[in-house]
Amino acid sequence: MKTPLCNPDSDLDLGQCFDRAKGSIGTPEAVVLVSQILGVSFTELHTKREHSVTNSKVEELSNAIQRRLQGEPIAYITGSKSFRNLNIKVTPDVLIPRFETELLVDVVLELTRSTGRVLDLGTGSGAIAIALSSVNQMQVVAVDNDPRALEVCVENCRRLEVDVEVLRSNWFENVTGRFDTIVSNPPYVAAHDSHLLEGDLRYEPPNALVGGNEGFEQLEEIINSAMRFLNPNGWLVVEHGHDQHDAVNQLFVRRGYTQIQQRRDYTGTPRIMWGQSHGR
Repeated sequence: MKTPLCNPDSDLDLGQCFDRAKGSIGTPEAVVLVSQILGVSFTELHTKREHSVTNSKVEELSNAIQRRLQGEPIAYITGSKSFRNLNIKVTPDVLIPRFETELLVDVVLELTRSTGRVLDLGTGSGAIAIALSSVNQMQVVAVDNDPRALEVCVENCRRLEVDVEVLRSNWFENVTGRFDTIVSNPPYVAAHDSHLLEGDLRYEPPNALVGGNEGFEQLEEIINSAMRFLNPNGWLVVEHGHDQHDAVNQLFVRRGYTQIQQRRDYTGTPRIMWGQSHGR
């Protein structure tokens, strides 16, 4: 039987709150929730165990633990997610940034050597755009068609003090000019995929996850259209689903991209693909 949640009617110290949280949701998640909600470091969880916790904070932690037990993602409970050591604000209006998506940033930086004009399509929270913009001489335009997502992106740019141009557009609809690199983590889950009913995906915005009936529709539109917005020898870099490598590769080939390459994520699954526009 799990340890009871922190009782807001009792006087508890930091150690008791941490121990009860661990008993309810396990140590790793307890560390995140207790640290963020009570405003203490990992070290302080062990060195300041006898410090008292106010009743209001105990109640806030208790509510957070209950939300997690019901399945709500920790990122939505705390309102933030780490992405390349950046503290990104997230809300249920945006996709939660994931570790494998950091590979997109890695690839872009390798291809561009931290310079040039970059377009981030479907920016959501702005995590990719902000990570790129934090590198000197990188000019980034962040695009999304959801005004609520753009509000989160703008807030993250302001809070993290990065200079990103934010634009509302349905993919390339309102985009002008050309870019050295176009990067995108578009919706690529098939509408009938059973994973949409599991885990964190149940809470994330469907418009940021579902890429049409088969999951390829948004990827196909981006790959087909990006060539018109790339400078000669520019790069398109996209994230795709675990079983979409061959199909996405064919899209790149049919549209005439060259130097097509892919990168696997930390599980060894093909996850990132990129190709170069022709030189004319």
